[in-house]
Amino acid sequence: MSNELKIRKIEIKDYKYINKWWVEQGFKPVSLDVLPMQGLGGLIIEKQKPIAVAYLYLTNSKMGYIDNLISDPKYISKDRFNIILELIAACKQMAVEIGCLDVWAITNSKGIIKRCEKLKYNITENNYALISI
Repeated sequence: MSNELKIRKIEIKDYKYINKWWVEQGFKPVSLDVLPMQGLGGLIIEKQKPIAVAYLYLTNSKMGYIDNLISDPKYISKDRFNIILELIAACKQMAVEIGCLDVWAITNSKGIIKRCEKLKYNITENNYALISI
C-alpha cells in the first residue's frame, strides 16, 4: 500500500482496527447495531493502514448527522490534524452528494472544533446537553 491518503467506505474487516481504537482510548466499542448500515455507513481514511473513521447517519429527511469519529491513538505523525480534517470534509461531501441539504454534528472535543473552524463550518458557542432516552 502506498503512503498516499485513501478515503473509502468502511468494511467489516476494518473493525479489527476500529474496536481496538475505542478500547485504547478508554471507551467501549460502539455496537454495530447502533451504527448506520450496521457499521458500514461511513468513511475510513488510511495510508499504509487505517488512521480514522467517521459515520454518516441519514434520516427520512434531507439531513445527515456525522458522529462516532475515532482515530488510531498511536498515529502521531505531523499530518494527523489534516488527515482528520480531510475525513470530516469527505463525510460532509458524501452527505451532500446523496442529497442532504443540512449536515450537522455535536461535540465538545476541542480538536474536532478546531478542524471544523478550519473548514469554515458554522459552530455555535453554546454548550450542549446530551439527552439519552
